[in-house]
Amino acid sequence: MSVVIRKGSILVHRVYDVAGEIDLAAAEKLLSAGTASSRFSLRTDTRRAIIIKEAPLQVPLGREPLRVNGGLEAEINAKLWNYGVISVTLELPMPAGIRWEELVALADALEESDEPDALALKHRDALKSRVGTALKQASDWGIAEDYITYIINEAEGVSGPLDLLEKADVPSLLLAENRERLSRNSADFIMENVLQYGEGDLAVIDWNSALLVEPKDQRDVADVIEFSLSHLLEFRYYDDKLSAKLDLLYDTIEGKRESPWNFFRNFYADIAEEASRQYIEFSEFLERIENSLKTVGDPYLATVFRASAHQFRFDDWRKNISRKMDNLAQITQMLQIEVNSRRGHLLETIIILLIALEIIPVFYDAFR
Repeated sequence: MSVVIRKGSILVHRVYDVAGEIDLAAAEKLLSAGTASSRFSLRTDTRRAIIIKEAPLQVPLGREPLRVNGGLEAEINAKLWNYGVISVTLELPMPAGIRWEELVALADALEESDEPDALALKHRDALKSRVGTALKQASDWGIAEDYITYIINEAEGVSGPLDLLEKADVPSLLLAENRERLSRNSADFIMENVLQYGEGDLAVIDWNSALLVEPKDQRDVADVIEFSLSHLLEFRYYDDKLSAKLDLLYDTIEGKRESPWNFFRNFYADIAEEASRQYIEFSEFLERIENSLKTVGDPYLATVFRASAHQFRFDDWRKNISRKMDNLAQITQMLQIEVNSRRGHLLETIIILLIALEIIPVFYDAFR
């Protein structure tokens, strides 16, 4: 018997870096005249294991049609995070009575379509315009994180979440693969990430998508995944920015070394100052990431966050950024040594000139 979904939804996430920081209090005032907004909070106290240092601002943005699979209506919501991120979520209802194979085909259509990107980008730009004065160091980084969460509330043909894993091709759904059957190795790799709090719920978290079985339609697990996704974007943003800054420093140093007049110019001073400023900025980012979320004990949501962090390779990104920061620190130190050396040489030259100015008249008078 085929698995049939009676009730469920699909969350299509798009996450953007729009600023160095967002003043959420100012943004809330700007939005209060139009769209209703509220501070986000996890809904389920009994499983609450996460404390978000500064809760994001949650903004409902209405409904719009999405031209995928013959047409679906998307409920659109956004969150503004204080570390400069806007996440836009398109919530799509699963067609009642959709068979599992059809759901996999719908997943493939969503992955292939440009419609979700265009719709999310339109609402991101409109939201940026409305809260423009609340954005500090506004930016327009061209890369976005995308993710899809499939939430099943009711299903036929299975006796429970674990039975669903046996009867439904979950790996194909998460990879949106309906063209060929996955190998056993590929399927087993995805199924290593199965989490369960109670007998009635289930979470399978992959790097690109997740499947949640939530009979009571609770959204805490989905919210934690979205929170993790916003952090992944920030890791990628700062890693890219660090790489660009290091390349620019290398090119600038090499370019300035070629000028014969550089002996008389202290050009390393401004480079060292810029490198120091960047190092401080990146250090503050890492500290903000570490302090933005606290886990209490070791309950379910904390486990979900760790599973998401593992899938998104937080440790690898953190190590990569730390390595580049060490390089930046070493460059800053070397530049400062060069600055001090140049200042010392300049001071020695001035002293020699002053001594010469004192001695030359004496010799002139002696040999005149």
